[in-house]
Amino acid sequence: MTRELLINYLPPDSEVACKSPVVPLLERELIATGWAVRSGKVWTTDAPYRETKAQLNKWAREGALAVEMQAASLFAFGIARQAPVASVAMVSNAVDHAGAQFDTGSQDDDLRVLKGIARAADLFSPCVIRLI
Repeated sequence: MTRELLINYLPPDSEVACKSPVVPLLERELIATGWAVRSGKVWTTDAPYRETKAQLNKWAREGALAVEMQAASLFAFGIARQAPVASVAMVSNAVDHAGAQFDTGSQDDDLRVLKGIARAADLFSPCVIRLI
């Protein structure tokens, strides 16, 4: 992650963890949708297509599952404000991907994932207003 992402919420560091109690609920409910679910480290950067091969290799060695642009800021905000936060990402392509870009399945697939997220939210906080 980059220093710019954390400067307003936490002191600079190389990592910020998502320790939210929402995570196991999301994992359980998303597994129930039938999608493959992996939970772990992601590399947050403000310019994923500008990064070097050396940086890609470093984060791959450290076990990063994906590259994205917002999770570190979200987790830093959650820690600073003591708010339960989590991130769900549908990985749609890879650096070496040769097929159609950003294919996350059908609208029915998207709806299954959103319903899984809503079920996890209900389990975490039954008072949350449901949008689905």
